[in-house]
Amino acid sequence: MVDELRQKLPNRRPCVTRVLETLTDRYYLSFGLHPHTGEIREVFIRGAKIGSDMEALLDDASVLMSLALQHGLPLPQLQHSLNVGRQEAGKSILAGAVRLMEEESQSL
Repeated sequence: MVDELRQKLPNRRPCVTRVLETLTDRYYLSFGLHPHTGEIREVFIRGAKIGSDMEALLDDASVLMSLALQHGLPLPQLQHSLNVGRQEAGKSILAGAVRLMEEESQSL
């Protein structure tokens, strides 16, 4: 029943890759685009040490963010949820990923 609401993507689709640099690391974010609308519908985050807990965490976070996008959650809502009430608002890797997705969406 849940899959009925999900906007599944075709197996082959356009993708855009951007770099997110933090104070200590560099991450590569790839955004899968819906081939007909150009909207970002999935995200992949790479850059953590292979086999590390951070790599596993970013993989899981990418899946959750992708599912949220495929279920229609707007990027501004996702950004709001990652920022509100947090002392480190907007500084996390995920908040940076959403910020880059918003920038990319505006340029498409």
